[in-house]
Amino acid sequence: MAHIVSHLTQSRFYSPAFNAAVFDGPIRIYFAQHQESLALKVYFRLQNRLKEAFSDARQSFKQSGQTIFLMLYPTVDAFETSFSKQIHDCVVREDLGEDFVLGVRGPLEDDAYDAVFLKVEEILAAVRPSEHRESLAEL
Repeated sequence: MAHIVSHLTQSRFYSPAFNAAVFDGPIRIYFAQHQESLALKVYFRLQNRLKEAFSDARQSFKQSGQTIFLMLYPTVDAFETSFSKQIHDCVVREDLGEDFVLGVRGPLEDDAYDAVFLKVEEILAAVRPSEHRESLAEL
């Protein structure tokens, strides 16, 4: 786990504004302390929306060792430090080695939750348990 955290904290995606986190299996949500209620809202909505898909993905991600970093940037400036100022989407996906980073430009409005969930669903759909079992069998 220390390797995963240092990999993230040394990347352009990490912000000094992040001083709190929620870890749940393959999904790690980073946020500023004053965003705690928002982060918990995202976490619980994510759990409710993705119950079955998330359950299957846990095993797949455990086998692969991959992580989804959900970064809730507290301000537009913090977001633009990690991502291009040309990006106008509220949620951006980037790869970080074998892991995935979802940058969320804050503050997050209620109508933007679906964009977050859709990006997580895309990642979960792309990483299927059967793919990892087949690749492990080849080793």
